[in-house]
Amino acid sequence: MKSILIFIFFIFLPYVAIANDISLEVTVDRNVVELGETIRLNFTFHGTDKAPTPKLDKIDNFEVKYLGPSTRISIVNGVVNKSVTHIFTLLPLKVGNFTIGPFSVNMGGKTFTSKPISIEVSATGLGKGRLDDKMDYYSSQNTEELMDRIFLVMSLDKRRIYLNEVVPLSVKLYVNNLAVRDIQFPELEKTTNFSIDKFEQPRQYREELNGIIYDVIEFTTNIFGIRSGEFKLGPAKLKCNLVVKKINRRRKNIFDDDLWGGFFRDDIFEDFFGHYDIYPLELKSTELPVTVLGLPQEGKPNDFEGAVGEFKLEVEAVPLTVKVGDPITLKIKVIGYGNFDTVKLPKIQSTEGFKIYEPQVTYKDNVKIFEQVIIPIYDKVTHIPPINFSFFNPSIGQYETLNSNPIPIKVEKSEDTSAKLIESPKLQVDLVSKKEELGKDIVYIKRTPDKFKKIDDYLYKHFSFWFFNLLSFIIFLFIIFLYRRHLKIIKDVQYQSQLLASKKVKRGLVEINELLRDNNKEGFFDALFKTLRDYLAYKFSVPVGSITVDSIEEIVKSKNFNKNIDNKIKNILSECDMARYTRIYPERKRCEDILRDFKEVIYYLEKKT
Repeated sequence: MKSILIFIFFIFLPYVAIANDISLEVTVDRNVVELGETIRLNFTFHGTDKAPTPKLDKIDNFEVKYLGPSTRISIVNGVVNKSVTHIFTLLPLKVGNFTIGPFSVNMGGKTFTSKPISIEVSATGLGKGRLDDKMDYYSSQNTEELMDRIFLVMSLDKRRIYLNEVVPLSVKLYVNNLAVRDIQFPELEKTTNFSIDKFEQPRQYREELNGIIYDVIEFTTNIFGIRSGEFKLGPAKLKCNLVVKKINRRRKNIFDDDLWGGFFRDDIFEDFFGHYDIYPLELKSTELPVTVLGLPQEGKPNDFEGAVGEFKLEVEAVPLTVKVGDPITLKIKVIGYGNFDTVKLPKIQSTEGFKIYEPQVTYKDNVKIFEQVIIPIYDKVTHIPPINFSFFNPSIGQYETLNSNPIPIKVEKSEDTSAKLIESPKLQVDLVSKKEELGKDIVYIKRTPDKFKKIDDYLYKHFSFWFFNLLSFIIFLFIIFLYRRHLKIIKDVQYQSQLLASKKVKRGLVEINELLRDNNKEGFFDALFKTLRDYLAYKFSVPVGSITVDSIEEIVKSKNFNKNIDNKIKNILSECDMARYTRIYPERKRCEDILRDFKEVIYYLEKKT
């Protein structure tokens, strides 16, 4: 028996052999690529399905992104072949001929090294315009770079500023023929010598630079120096995601023949989520040299308290006729442009004859208001003295002092309110009172009779009795219905999903109609896609992430739905995909047609299911 087993082992050994030799193969899906497209880099380990992920910290002139592993096992003539492929994508950052690799990977105490790979990156013919270095904008090399089409520019109105002088700061994101989303607010480095306000909501417009049209997103804020000296401001940093279209490298089939006019080459049944790659970018502007000048000592007023800007002074008081001890509200307005943090309460030239209280301060729309209560303490006061306000005007480099006119007031003597209280003599009156008890023989006369009651008038003979009983029974049945429905929702997951689908689509339609009415096409397609995705996922009890064109086709086939509905769903998803990732939006009439198709799909599915 033992010899038979050994014979069988050697007979079948060639057919169950396993390829144990491990080797590394590094390939790319193409060696020629245009700037703005991606390359797929594959690390394939033959002979094993458990290889570590190669560490690619940085590849010069390329942005690297790891997608994940792919394992393959095949049996050919009894030989088991195993392989695992770690997939990366490379985004070229400039035009030129480059060599990547060789790459080395350590595994099991052995080092595997690949061959170098040559890659040619060409321009796309969108122009090679450059920005003038003298403008302190983005500086590029002699070859076209991806950063020539998306870059950050920081600019300051003035490079020589005074201490505490407010200066507008602008950070512009320039984009040329690229799809960008998830744009964050910029952040500045080296700001310890400056005070920076929060960035306002950005504005969008188009701008031409050296013959090239850019889409511009501009962020603005104000800064001022908090110490004098020569400093570097920035650089400004901004994070966003670059949307890059994948190139379809699928294998040709019989439908690719020119006889069909290439109609099927677009592969509309491909997963529409897989058409684009998302690359995070961190853009950086250049630094700006800024000189912060100290305030001059020459001509500095004695009452100067640090205010810097261009201001006007307005003073008013109410009421103008008072009595001694009555309050007067003094309203002092400082109006203009500048650093309002440095604006302190303007001083009254003389406070003699007044009691002064602390002011209430409000600031809004370049106006700082001080409301101060003052009280005259004797009737000889005839006016409120002038108010002085000194500030440094950086536009002329000099100090200025504003003086208000004295405000005439009338102060009257206060009336003597200290009246004496005269105590009247007590009246000694002995009041002898008896407690009167009402006798039982007294009967009160009733002005109106009591309610008459019909003889033999029982409750069950009234209509209201039966009405309330019937109503109680109906309420009882309704409670039973709600309870059973509640149990059904808890136990029947599919029924629960159906209810959630209807609720979500109702809420989504309200938002979609409002966005279309406001002509917000970006929000319209985002809301339309999310509403349709969530509705289909809950309606057919499938995960939200699995809603694709292919999965919808399979669901429609299994449910025996109308083919026209299937086409409308796929068309809506394709339109949303195009609009959300390329930011190329159709005309309003087309948007209305898409919304009408969406409503027809929802009506059909609600009625059918």
